[in-house]
Amino acid sequence: MRKMGLTVQVFVIAMLLAATALAAPAKSWGPDLGITIPNQLEMQDQDGNAQSFSMLVGEKGLAIVFLRSLDWCRFCRGQAKELETRVDDFASRGIRLVTLSYDSVETLKSFQVKHAPRLTMLSDPQSEVIKAFGILNQRQKPGSRGYGIPNPGIIITDTKGVIRAKFAEKGYRKRPQIDTVLEAIDSILRDSNP
Repeated sequence: MRKMGLTVQVFVIAMLLAATALAAPAKSWGPDLGITIPNQLEMQDQDGNAQSFSMLVGEKGLAIVFLRSLDWCRFCRGQAKELETRVDDFASRGIRLVTLSYDSVETLKSFQVKHAPRLTMLSDPQSEVIKAFGILNQRQKPGSRGYGIPNPGIIITDTKGVIRAKFAEKGYRKRPQIDTVLEAIDSILRDSNP
């Protein structure tokens, strides 16, 4: 397994600092850079089809966008709509783009039909994957509408599931800039193919 070069690590850290006004939440959010994802994403998509990391990963990696809810979170709905317009930007880099939330398959399908026909959306209704990634929102209490939501953010992996970059903002209203994410992906890909 090839390790991320020091220049890319420095670049990703710099990008995280630039992308987030407060770097501490991004650095502490989710699993560490350089480790393999803690779950193989075995769940259903918006069509009820079984999925897994090996089925989802693109030619050069996977971008996993963790959303709170496409049912009631207007910030998540806005982010998903923007992502729909950027699917080709990720695909042209060999990176498959997916979203993941605690929403039901039915909720995801309804959103997809209306707003995001090309996005692959993963349903984690028991928040098992969200918990495995260590990003469960602890402020939401069991039994509340929001229990099980993640703290939103984006993880970029290589083809083996190794985390190469991650992006998160403090709070839930502001989301990582897609151009910043794509610039980091470009840097990672350049470093991987000297």
